[in-house]
Amino acid sequence: MENLSPIAHASAENPEPIGQRRARILKIYGIILIGIAFAAMLWQIVRVYLAGMQHVTHGLLLIAGICLPLALGAYLYTRALTGRSERRRVVRFAFSALFAFYIAVLLGALIVSRVDYQTFTQTRAAYWEHFDLMTNFNPLETVRLYLNAIKYDYIGMEIPLSNLVGNAMLFMPMAVFLPCLFRPMQNLWLFALVMTLLLVAVEALQLLLACGSCDIDDVLLNLLGTLIVFGLMKIPFVRRLLEKLYLMQERETETPSPSSAPTA
Repeated sequence: MENLSPIAHASAENPEPIGQRRARILKIYGIILIGIAFAAMLWQIVRVYLAGMQHVTHGLLLIAGICLPLALGAYLYTRALTGRSERRRVVRFAFSALFAFYIAVLLGALIVSRVDYQTFTQTRAAYWEHFDLMTNFNPLETVRLYLNAIKYDYIGMEIPLSNLVGNAMLFMPMAVFLPCLFRPMQNLWLFALVMTLLLVAVEALQLLLACGSCDIDDVLLNLLGTLIVFGLMKIPFVRRLLEKLYLMQERETETPSPSSAPTA
């Protein structure tokens, strides 16, 4: 009877190398977690489109419930990959999907869920009848009213704080998504211009569809929040971290031309 060595015996029982088996398991767990995140995205989009965003805490819990499994799934999957370009492609795909989800939630929370489709004509007529109450074109007037409400505590703290902080935080992710996904958006002035036009368009849609107050202070608070995060993104440590995580495109380094190369 032929005796096999321990190594040969182990190879006969388990022909798949340990490294390949570990990579396959990591991929499976990564795909499962990414699938859970995508299912949660779909469920939350339906929920937001039907009922809207109920509270600021709802948005924070929504972000945590989506981002954690998506990030962990992408991490596990990329751990099974050896090529840098493959890892970058997986991370960018997950990040782009998260950006699409964020845009869909914004559209649902700010526009779609607020439109009264059954009585749109009557609602729009009532909106324009009380135009002065539903709009504000004086900068910082609403902010001043909320600050006075906090100071004198005549409507409680929750409403003014949730409006001030919530408006500042609502578009903050844009300061991460746009510069990371689109290199030109890393320019401050272009980013500020695009965000201003986007925020004005949102307020204009709410005015035309009679689905929310049209307030210049909303634009200012939203813009302030995005500019704060944009400034944080410019910190060298933060940028290096985002590049290391494959979220932000690495800066192009100039290669010396042959004519400028030093001669021996």
